[in-house]
Amino acid sequence: MAKQNARQKTIRSGLEALRSQGLETESPDATMVEPLVRRFGTEPGESLAVAYVLGRIRDVASVEALKSLESRAGNKEVRREIRRSLFKLAQGGLEPAGTEAPPRPEDAGANFSLAPEIEGFLSSVTGGGSRMVIVTRPQPGGGLMAMQAAVNDRRGLERLGGNVIRRKELRQMMEDMKAQLGVSMTPVPWEYADWLVHEAYQKVTDAPGEGVADYPRIRTYLTAAKPAQRAHPVFDLVDEDGIDSAALSETSEKLLEEPELRTWFVEKDLLEPYLERLEETEQSRIVLNPMQKEERFRSIVREAVQGIFLGEETAPVFKGRLEDAALHLHVSGQEEKARTVLAVALAIRRGDLGSLGVPLLEALVMRSLGLHKAQEKQEAEEEPSLIVKP
Repeated sequence: MAKQNARQKTIRSGLEALRSQGLETESPDATMVEPLVRRFGTEPGESLAVAYVLGRIRDVASVEALKSLESRAGNKEVRREIRRSLFKLAQGGLEPAGTEAPPRPEDAGANFSLAPEIEGFLSSVTGGGSRMVIVTRPQPGGGLMAMQAAVNDRRGLERLGGNVIRRKELRQMMEDMKAQLGVSMTPVPWEYADWLVHEAYQKVTDAPGEGVADYPRIRTYLTAAKPAQRAHPVFDLVDEDGIDSAALSETSEKLLEEPELRTWFVEKDLLEPYLERLEETEQSRIVLNPMQKEERFRSIVREAVQGIFLGEETAPVFKGRLEDAALHLHVSGQEEKARTVLAVALAIRRGDLGSLGVPLLEALVMRSLGLHKAQEKQEAEEEPSLIVKP
């Protein structure tokens, strides 16, 4: 993360230098491509900023410029920034002029290039923190070796499979997941996908799920490199320094209706203490008026938000879920919503949700409390009675 912060500081400095020369960096368009290219190579910070700004210009001219600059970049960090920008533009379907766009499922948000390298794909998060992770590598005899892993951020690696498939079959599988389950797959750096599976495998203890024991063997077909942790890929697309933490109090609970968050809930074991307190309040002999009941409920919700989303073990879990959601929102073109969700993730990382609270998290807790209470009621009604009615 220190390396990521150093990159951001260098980019900020470069952006200031570009602005001092009269170049537009906040809302650049295609007319800025040529002036930006002329500033490339003058100084590493400016070159890094040029590559960053070009990635925000959604025009094929920007893609062509980045491609030409890649061979001129002597600095390793500048080359990485160029590749980040090309990745962002590719998400919008922009390819160099004269090349045919690779086939892709409609609205799937995934870029299925025919790159002769290892590729990684990550699904949106469902329910209680489950994801599908896919890592593929072309095989000498044709087809792709595909490792498919069902990963849960609390329980670890739940299922694993590995087999050789055609790229067409991979695309079809991803289309089916989106159509049937509402789960979209997004390309991510394969190293990140590989790390997710490795980390999930480390969490497995007793009774591993289907295929999990085969993980070490299946991974050897993909790479012999040691798994390496890296920053979440959403930070390749969004500059966290540009996110206003003051907007947290304006975060709308309506974001929970987005496909990327629609199935989310807080697991019952995490909410158990707060469910018990609600039950005690409802069973209390003290008569409360509606306003007092509402305030008691709100108080329990606020305590649950603090206890769960800032808890030592649970904070990283929900931070990761929010980062995943921000990634998928950004890739689908909903950049402002992505930044809003990412602002919440960064607040959790800082351990400060602000004095006014975060409506998104409060709404998630309230949804989850209602869900679990409804389930408890249904289970109680279905429980067989020992009383024989005449």
